[in-house]
Amino acid sequence: MSNTNESLLWFVPEGLTVAEQRVAARAAKGRKLFVFLRDCQRALFDEAFQQELLGMYRQTGAGKPPVAPARMAMVTLLQAYTGVGDQEAVELTVDSKRWQLVLGCLGGDEALFAQSTLYDFRMRLLSSGLYVRLLERTVELARERGGFNARSLRAALDSSPLWGHGRVEDTVNLLGHAGRQVLACVAQLSQQTVAEVIAAMGLTLFEAPSLKAALDVDWDDPQQKHQALERLCEELDALQDWLLTHLPEAREQPPLSAALATLQRLLD
Repeated sequence: MSNTNESLLWFVPEGLTVAEQRVAARAAKGRKLFVFLRDCQRALFDEAFQQELLGMYRQTGAGKPPVAPARMAMVTLLQAYTGVGDQEAVELTVDSKRWQLVLGCLGGDEALFAQSTLYDFRMRLLSSGLYVRLLERTVELARERGGFNARSLRAALDSSPLWGHGRVEDTVNLLGHAGRQVLACVAQLSQQTVAEVIAAMGLTLFEAPSLKAALDVDWDDPQQKHQALERLCEELDALQDWLLTHLPEAREQPPLSAALATLQRLLD
């Protein structure tokens, strides 16, 4: 690996300084995401993934980025979760101790990069499709390590307008399709219609021909999108609880077990 590439890899120091420990202790009371992201930085942005992020610049012949891409990716995650724009995100790398804790620059008095640099990075992240890998890796670490609820994290990140309007709608469609597959299996096993199964389970969203129509939200509003995804997840949880109570043995056998496994992968 060249020295140039080495200088563009970013790893926070292992362990926290005394000052960082104080910030982390305060953040842990209500802002656990900051502590989680700091703790998992080295796992989230291992060298292999950082090289992939660097590759976004090599592929376009744009040379090297002015700042470590992994650091800008971490800022992008913070943006997506907190809902701030590019200008405010740049300012928060100076003004917020919590952001500085995550970014390994506590006490710094200069912005880590320009607003245009952050915007350019995000455009590369979107055009390359690596934003999907970034989100999936983050949620997977939350599920494996704990410290932050993986489902809440996925819902918050997916509903961010940073990725464009399609991300949450895609997730809703996938979950809806998987849920209907489960309902179809239950209907077949119980020799009932799908409508009868839905009524027995007390579900409301799946009564409608269109799940998105049943959710009835403004898909351009990030908050409403987040609420819609949470509502759908709650209904799917109710579906699984019903199966655990009423069909405990059948849910462990195909074809229902396969349909449930697909649904669970999406929910996780």
